[in-house]
Amino acid sequence: MKILIATDCYIFNMNGVTTCVLALCSALRRCGHEVRTLSLSNTNRSFRKGDDFFIRSFPAFYYPGMRISFAQKDPLLKEIESWEPEVIHVHTDGSAYRMTLLIRKHKHIPLVKTCHTNYDYYVFGAFWRFPLFRALSRFAGERLYRTADKVTTPSPKLAHFPFLSSQWDRLVIVPNGIDLEKYRNRFSEKERETFRKTLGISGCTGVLVTASRLSKEKNMREMISLFSDVLKRRQDVKYLIVGDGPDRKQLKKMTEKLKISSRVIFTGKVPSEDIWRYYAAGDIYVADSTFEVHSMSYLEAMASGLPLLCRADDCLDGVLAHGINGLVWNSGEEFVDFVCRLLTEDSTREEMGRCSLRKAERFSADAFASSMLRVYEAAIYEKQKHFSKEEEKHED
Repeated sequence: MKILIATDCYIFNMNGVTTCVLALCSALRRCGHEVRTLSLSNTNRSFRKGDDFFIRSFPAFYYPGMRISFAQKDPLLKEIESWEPEVIHVHTDGSAYRMTLLIRKHKHIPLVKTCHTNYDYYVFGAFWRFPLFRALSRFAGERLYRTADKVTTPSPKLAHFPFLSSQWDRLVIVPNGIDLEKYRNRFSEKERETFRKTLGISGCTGVLVTASRLSKEKNMREMISLFSDVLKRRQDVKYLIVGDGPDRKQLKKMTEKLKISSRVIFTGKVPSEDIWRYYAAGDIYVADSTFEVHSMSYLEAMASGLPLLCRADDCLDGVLAHGINGLVWNSGEEFVDFVCRLLTEDSTREEMGRCSLRKAERFSADAFASSMLRVYEAAIYEKQKHFSKEEEKHED
């Protein structure tokens, strides 16, 4: 099958969507499918790198690190159009989506769209529950997804929000997947100790780890505040924060104000091929976000053999089983108690880590690609059926 994957977030903008797209493309190619990607260049010129097509763009005003493009007659777009993909799969709602509409304008190519983001909360915050904002969100969803033949989302949580409420007749839930092999690398005890020392971690210190974009919706400020409460119970703990984002400076200032900066390590952005090292350096994966839909970081932490300690949220369904591969907390007091318990009970923590490894198998890239292929095949079949009926009407 000839599959075009379109996304605004790709190798020049590493995040959860990028990780998801890379895993999907890799698995589809292993299955023998011909896959090309359409994304935005990191400069004002277009270029092609193998099967990856990057269209000229410039920085977007609406979010740090994002880019935008208004290209319409770019030669690379014409090249993709002449390639004639059998299905187009769009993962974002920006420039890449607009460009796919140009490619399929006069062709019977089915379009699959995936919604990765909780737009209701992202745009309206806590006000999304008010009737007016629910109506606005539903209207926006209808407009953005009206051209899609199939709509997918990675978890039931997002499927029940107003933004996607108009899509139930064509909505399919397809959990994200990751390349498990990438996280199966393992340190020897000596290698782990050496790597931890390079981060400023020594001895028997317990390490909490979070891998995330440092932005308001991830609720990192509250997590740092809770970590300061952990330090009041025990001092042999450090917090490893992996990633970068617009809130980084404010978060560092917060650790200084709380006088815990020596216990919190900000790594900044790290190469994707090295991310496993940072998970492996930790003992417990912690999270306070209720913004997640189907967090790639949670899956990565599981594949790295870490127990999860996450705030209660619907996105944890099927991912975190309380008492099995981690613990779900509802209050700050619970969080502190659970951290102290897991750092004290080595056997419990290690068994939960083994359960995480087993549970991660369900979210392999191959399983992800297999599920998506069924969606593609259904979209192609229904599109062909629709046009067959249209042709019959025309003949009559």
